[in-house]
Amino acid sequence: MAEAAGEFRNVPVLYVASCLVPDASKEFSPGAVAVADGLVVAAGAPADVERRIPSGFDRRDLPGLAIIPGLVNAHTHLSIPRLAGREDTLASSSLSFMDWILRVVEWKRNAPPGEFRRNVEASAREAISGGTTAVGEIAGPDSAAYASLPLRSRVFVEGIGFHPEVAGTVLSSVEEILGRIDGFSRAGVRIAPGISPHTLYTCGPGLLRGLAQLGERRNIPLALHLAESPAEMAFLASGEGEVSTRLYPAVGKDVSFFRGLGEPIPAYLHKAGILREGLVLVHNVHLSRREIDDLQASGAKFVLCPRSNAAHRNGSPDVTHFVDAEIPFALGTDSLGSVDSLSMWDEMREAAGLYRGGLSPEEMGRTLFRAATENGARALGLSSGRLLPGAPADFAAVDLPGGRTGEGICTRLVDRGEAKHVRLTVIAGERMHERP
Repeated sequence: MAEAAGEFRNVPVLYVASCLVPDASKEFSPGAVAVADGLVVAAGAPADVERRIPSGFDRRDLPGLAIIPGLVNAHTHLSIPRLAGREDTLASSSLSFMDWILRVVEWKRNAPPGEFRRNVEASAREAISGGTTAVGEIAGPDSAAYASLPLRSRVFVEGIGFHPEVAGTVLSSVEEILGRIDGFSRAGVRIAPGISPHTLYTCGPGLLRGLAQLGERRNIPLALHLAESPAEMAFLASGEGEVSTRLYPAVGKDVSFFRGLGEPIPAYLHKAGILREGLVLVHNVHLSRREIDDLQASGAKFVLCPRSNAAHRNGSPDVTHFVDAEIPFALGTDSLGSVDSLSMWDEMREAAGLYRGGLSPEEMGRTLFRAATENGARALGLSSGRLLPGAPADFAAVDLPGGRTGEGICTRLVDRGEAKHVRLTVIAGERMHERP
């Protein structure tokens, strides 16, 4: 049975397709979505939807296509481009993790004026063409680059500073940029603010506490890169390794005073006041299963980026535990400096290849589809991710891959869907991408 919601003011549209997947638990063949004023008015079987809506809807038929919720890329750095290697160096996506970080530092220092904005615009276009409608973005150096971001987004303003004497200055800068993000939102951009204490090896305890308090005061989520690489874990354990011998010397800093966290990561985060509902942990490659369970029990949400982890030879997240323990997780591509595309289709398949448990292909397909849609929206505190009455009209229409007998639509899409199969991407009822 279709559901309906709300009155509408502008000319509405009824989209009718061969299939509709309003969320990972439901499928309609055929299916329809009615849209008005940027919101879903009704979704379900076409006859049910048509009974629920008044006359006056324009009709758009999409034969052979499946309508799905817009994909949610829960971790991006849209301002970081594909960093082609110089003649005597490797492309950034082929570098070891520490070599890659140093390449990014060099690029940021030498980026010409306007590059960050151009990169954000180009990355947004690429993401939208692949069916992505929302992102969890780590803000680049130029906050003005987000003034006209077409994607629905949670933009996390980054705080970096390991030494205690810089904490106050960094906090003031983060607050100032949050104010700019608020201004973009008031101007009609589909953007919401967040805070990102960058990592535990670039954000000292004083700054971490300050950012946690700022996030709590403003009631906005925080995103933390965590347990991404062996280099990070070595530094957090003892203060040794490439973070201290290569990264900090490259930026002219001495961290010889640091001798490790001195306690388990969950305890450290709890003491800093950051471990709460609204904390988004990104990567999570080198956490034990016990640590994952403890972090979830304290309210943390998780984003996995398996392609980026593989690119820099950092290892792989424990997809099997997340799935079998029924711990919700989202997916993110990370930046084009690490992966060759912003395709959430590729990210779903990469995650599928890491699963070693006994879940059926059908259940796994639904689990990964949910990770790339509603779980991402929920982690970011966004209202998209499902096509329900009153939800944002953020969706894609995609070529439906052929399937085996009895194979569900989610499984077919996860196994064989590609960015090039996306025919239409709609954000807040506005058609942002179309191809024949």
